[in-house]
Amino acid sequence: MQLSYDQIKALQKQTADELHVSDPEKILQVLNIDFQSIGNDSYKLKVRSENHASAYITIRQGVWKFKDFGTNKNGTIENVVMEVTGRDYKSALQFCLDTLLIRNRLEEAIHHNKMDHSLSQEERERIQAMKEQNSQREKSVPVSRVLNIKEISSYTPAVEYLASRGIHKIPPPFKLINGEYYTKEGIVKRAFGVGILTQGNGGDIHFLRRIGDLKSMSFGNKDISLFLNENSKKVAVFESKMDYAAAYQQIDLSQVNVIIANTTSNPHKIAEFLKDKEYEQITFFNQNDQSGIEFLNTIIHEANIQQYCSLQYHEDERGKDVNDLVIGNQKIISRLVINQLEAIQEQSFQQLEFS
Repeated sequence: MQLSYDQIKALQKQTADELHVSDPEKILQVLNIDFQSIGNDSYKLKVRSENHASAYITIRQGVWKFKDFGTNKNGTIENVVMEVTGRDYKSALQFCLDTLLIRNRLEEAIHHNKMDHSLSQEERERIQAMKEQNSQREKSVPVSRVLNIKEISSYTPAVEYLASRGIHKIPPPFKLINGEYYTKEGIVKRAFGVGILTQGNGGDIHFLRRIGDLKSMSFGNKDISLFLNENSKKVAVFESKMDYAAAYQQIDLSQVNVIIANTTSNPHKIAEFLKDKEYEQITFFNQNDQSGIEFLNTIIHEANIQQYCSLQYHEDERGKDVNDLVIGNQKIISRLVINQLEAIQEQSFQQLEFS
């Protein structure tokens, strides 16, 4: 039996519609990847070797959607399988269908010569009910969100904490941020700290006191922060908000485009932002550890940056960052050198007139 193009597309859509409203938890379990339930409507997962999970599969408008904030890739559960296993789309799709016991309607039509390919009324009602149930889950439990922001100067313990880190001048984007999040049991909790807002109405905070091993957290998806100056051709790139605040103590950043990664899982987002833009000077306030080196190299190569400035550390400063240098009374400006892909030139960064 020969299927028309429209019939093939209809069968594919019927199969995909049922798959994409189905809870993907069992697939994640079978893949044996590190994942965690976040609230009632999301799973946070690691699809690569990384310290912190940067990918989510979340209900959006009743359908499960995948987003990897480390690579900026998105899609559905098939994309998760492709990313983790290296399968092609067709194989990944069948893996998902087999795991969730969902019929592949196109394969049935081709191999079993079924004449009636349409969904039954019962099947349509079941799929619609699943989608509506997902929508209720989405409405009832957000993953996490910013509740309110205040000026840091209004809260003395926050001012004192930053001072203990050598941060006495508070950058304007630095705020006291309150937010809420849900545990894997669905229990709502609140947290606050000093930090910055991120793209997509989220926030990234640093606790005034550690909570167990945790010293920071994100509200909303862990995204980059952009503080842009349209009149400037200069860019300063930081891994963390604390590095930014530390550099602000010694360098005037008011006339510079500032990009903060908020995690070393976000170099692809920064590279995408920098790509094809005509900035005259790009400066990386890099951290001196392996993840910091990989973070810097990824951006340089993906954005095709031919010349840039970066911090130079001494041999005994392994694991140090910008904040450590400031606490140690080191002059950051004297540590900045010009780097080229072909060669490295060391010269005083002050000659480049940063601000």
